[in-house]
Amino acid sequence: MEKQTTQEYEKAIAYIIDRIKEGSLQLGSKLPPERRIAEELGIGRNSIREAISILHGMGLIERVQGSGNYVSKHVGESIRQSLTVMLALGTITKEEIFEFRRVMEKAVCSNLIAKGLSYEYESILETKLEEMKLFDGKDLTDVDKEFHDTLIQATGNHLWAVLMEAVTDAYRDWINYVIELADESVRVKLLQCHADIYQNLEQKNEPAMLLAIDRHYDLIEQMV
Repeated sequence: MEKQTTQEYEKAIAYIIDRIKEGSLQLGSKLPPERRIAEELGIGRNSIREAISILHGMGLIERVQGSGNYVSKHVGESIRQSLTVMLALGTITKEEIFEFRRVMEKAVCSNLIAKGLSYEYESILETKLEEMKLFDGKDLTDVDKEFHDTLIQATGNHLWAVLMEAVTDAYRDWINYVIELADESVRVKLLQCHADIYQNLEQKNEPAMLLAIDRHYDLIEQMV
């Protein structure tokens, strides 16, 4: 009986995941009623509740009292929390977080070189570069985040956006610490790194762009 129950709730989880994959359930979509899923799959409602409970624990499903169950719009938050716990337990290290973020940013920018950067995003990035020249402290950390977020948004890849946001949030305190305490010489170097990333992205000079990304992350890591 226990084996059958396990198979049933796994079947319900697969049903929900498949609906998300095919697009009939999207971020913020309401799940069909438990009764309808149970009838469609030919399994008990307790198994549906178990499946929803597991997906809720993973951060994939949100429960709204009096309304029903929804595909979470904040999946990245559960990833961020998992990363924070893994860091606390020593399962992953700060260095591994940095390395993942560096590699992902290179992938993002290489993708933008391949597909091209729209005028809209060029304009936003140029604005952020100008703002970096004017700000320091907390204001500079905000603009720095907006610059990197814009690169991700420009790809149009929602999975990258979720992953990068979660990873960035997990190490944001370290980045903020470096930028807020940076003296003028460090701020000048950081600004140059960002300017070089953008310029080489615009000129589709991938080797130079990748070197600029490395200089940026090398500078941050040296100061953390």
